[in-house]
Amino acid sequence: MQHFIIGRGLVWQPDQVTDPGMIELFDDLADRVRNPMLAYLGTPEDRGDWGDDTPTEEDLLAERRLLGAVILASIYIIDECIDDIQTVGSAVVDPDGDLDPEMYADTFVWDNFPPRFRASYDPEFYAKVLVSAVKVSHDLANPNSERPACVAEEIIVNAICKYAYDLMDNAGLEHDVVLEDLILDDTDFELLFSDDMDGVEDDPAMQRSLGTWLPPVEGWFTPFNPDRVVHPYAETSTTTPRVHDLYHLLASDELKAMSRKPDVVDTPTPITGLQPISEVVRLARQTSTADPETWVADDSDPERNYEALVQISQIAESGWLTWEPHESADIVRSDAVIHLVPHRHYPVGTDQPWAKIAMTSGVIMHIPLSAIASYRPDPTIYERWNSMWSSLER
Repeated sequence: MQHFIIGRGLVWQPDQVTDPGMIELFDDLADRVRNPMLAYLGTPEDRGDWGDDTPTEEDLLAERRLLGAVILASIYIIDECIDDIQTVGSAVVDPDGDLDPEMYADTFVWDNFPPRFRASYDPEFYAKVLVSAVKVSHDLANPNSERPACVAEEIIVNAICKYAYDLMDNAGLEHDVVLEDLILDDTDFELLFSDDMDGVEDDPAMQRSLGTWLPPVEGWFTPFNPDRVVHPYAETSTTTPRVHDLYHLLASDELKAMSRKPDVVDTPTPITGLQPISEVVRLARQTSTADPETWVADDSDPERNYEALVQISQIAESGWLTWEPHESADIVRSDAVIHLVPHRHYPVGTDQPWAKIAMTSGVIMHIPLSAIASYRPDPTIYERWNSMWSSLER
């Protein structure tokens, strides 16, 4: 383990620091956190909705020292990643292409990134994590920066928070700040650590229905949106297929309001765009059997077919939707939905019929009818959903 010169000639040796020495480092480093998401900690500045009680002098001192621990943790992680690069560079890959667990064990990536993806953690991945750790550390010191820019950065920031808590504990200091609540947009990335969610990263429609975005490993270094900046060495382009959900087109409150106006979305002008969005949907429609209880999309007579959907959607609030969930999907699937309301026109983009659909998670989606094969009402879905949520509220 290397020694670090950290301002004013102080030397940090992680395995040899006494409590007073560590506290002195915290005090020395605290001012280096300038990220506005955290920089107000340790100061009496207005905290808005965060924190109901006015912090005491002791609280402010603990917060300030926690900021110092954050910087110290980020430095430690950078050094750990540098050591890991050397370790990985000397690792020998098995003939079958598997990584040697004994060689990779105790590295930062092995300990802090989701275990079920370890087969993808090659030397290039380690290098990207190192560069991202440096970039995240810079963001903590940058007064013009805000939150992490990608999934990998979120995981690194989460690790920095945990390391900082450990440093505070080792110094015998208490605090009541949850850093993750302040610096992270959310903790959806934690689902990647769950074996029960295996495969969710390959199912963008499921992610959308859960109100989250969890790309496969290749997308962990892809910016969340155009306003977030990932280090160019690590940045990757999005590889996640687009979900068949038009809601992303509503980029303003004005457009969102238009999607709720009947004189916009339900005007009697002719319907266009009921043709199947893909060969998969076309074949699914052909093999579906229409009956009084099931609507099957049919573009041969769009007006009549649309009216049939309106009628059948009024039988029950909930039902089973068979649809192609995203681009390049090789199958259709049937999902339980708790609400479906069809509309004739979408207020932005290509003019097409669509349905406002509430998934069982409560997420609202705007699915084009071109992506739907069939719909079958089923009132028991809403009844079970309502019963479940009612029991949770008790």
